Amino acid sequence: MFDFWIILCACLVAFNGALLGSFLMLKKMSMIGDALSHSVLPGIVIAFLITQEHSSFLGLLLAAGFGLVAVFIMNALSKPGGFQKDAAIGISYTALFSIGIILISSYAKNADIDVECVLFGDIGTVPYSKKISIGTWEIPQPISLLAGFTIINALIILKGIKGFSISSFDPLLATSLGVSILIWDYLLLGLASVNTVFSFDAVGAIMVISTLVIPSGFAHLFCNRIKNFLGLACIFAITCSIAGYYISLVFNINIVAGISTLMGIVFIVALTSKNKFQLKQDNTKSQQ
Repeated sequence: MFDFWIILCACLVAFNGALLGSFLMLKKMSMIGDALSHSVLPGIVIAFLITQEHSSFLGLLLAAGFGLVAVFIMNALSKPGGFQKDAAIGISYTALFSIGIILISSYAKNADIDVECVLFGDIGTVPYSKKISIGTWEIPQPISLLAGFTIINALIILKGIKGFSISSFDPLLATSLGVSILIWDYLLLGLASVNTVFSFDAVGAIMVISTLVIPSGFAHLFCNRIKNFLGLACIFAITCSIAGYYISLVFNINIVAGISTLMGIVFIVALTSKNKFQLKQDNTKSQQ
């Protein structure tokens, strides 16, 4: 069960990241995960100052709240403000992250918040977390929260796939058809914010970012249809999470680093192979 809980946690994070990251890539906002993982820091610190606990429900609420604030700032800067999306992301997350650093240095100097925890999370201790009883099952709290969010996230994406797709692929067409781009944008970024908060404590910033970016990048190499795109991204993310866990055990390396590295290696191999295949095809056509 120890291995099972860790693998399940990694797979849930990877599934949510791949699902949301696919639409973020289509909207050219893949690095939103990096911004959100930094923007939630003030909420985490404020919750720690109130509860004196590193992981609490209040912490999740405040962190998610600051993530939504970051989303609001990004949209305000990129739409009425006239900034490019990358500039809006940079401005919002650096401002909120700086506030978090100020709070830590001023009021939480003795808090046990280290760099390794922020980057790689604490997935190895997930099986030892506080348990929640569901029938005869004793489920670690981080996994129960992630599982609940995964169900809600999947249902929202499944129900609103047409809205997410048209607002991502062709915003001008969506506007002409009366589809509210702003609503779908806020819904997608809101889900990404909550996903970041729920995943951050267990797997840290590195895996949150990698699951939002790499699976969708891999699927983009092979798929043109949105349903195939989403399916391949999720399969890739889950497969790499399972394989990456066992590779990390064999080589005695950090679990999150092992999973993220495997994702990167597989993506690079796939990209190189596809480019070589296309080059051979082009050469064959030119010879003919």
